[in-house]
Amino acid sequence: MFLFLALLDSPEEQEKFTEVYNQYRHFMWYVANQKLQDAQLAEDAVQEAFFALTRHMDQVEEVHSPRTKKFLATIVRSKAVDLLRKRKPAEELREYLAEEKGGGDLLEQYLTKENYHYLITCILELEDYYRVVFEYKYLYQMGDAQIGDILGISAKNVNVRYFRARKKLQEMIQKEGGRFERA
Repeated sequence: MFLFLALLDSPEEQEKFTEVYNQYRHFMWYVANQKLQDAQLAEDAVQEAFFALTRHMDQVEEVHSPRTKKFLATIVRSKAVDLLRKRKPAEELREYLAEEKGGGDLLEQYLTKENYHYLITCILELEDYYRVVFEYKYLYQMGDAQIGDILGISAKNVNVRYFRARKKLQEMIQKEGGRFERA
């Protein structure tokens, strides 16, 4: 943990990081282990997630909040998927992730109260590499560069994933056809 603290600029950030670390390290390990099914790899994912967090402490407003917990879960899940990508061939990874799925823009038209739950269901069906980018953009209102930094990809790649995620969501909604009213 001392290495992480050395990466932070102010004593306030160090104190907040220590509190986050003590509060969520076991939770983050559990999330990573669920995805990886390997205790040592889960520990590696948690360490990488905390390293990414040192660059984004400004995203943690209140340590003991559901938003912070979800933010950390998203980061550690992303790092776990990265570790899987390094270990498994691409085809095997796609199969694994498939099992895990849980203006005039058509997507914008469905952001109404009646359609909100359906839209969330569609977002959860996206592949992780699209869903995570979508979550960072909408839930945490992060920019492409910040997201890219956390995910270890370029800002341009983040933008491409975001565009593809929106396109996939629109296709899902169009398949439903007239089931929903337009706003």
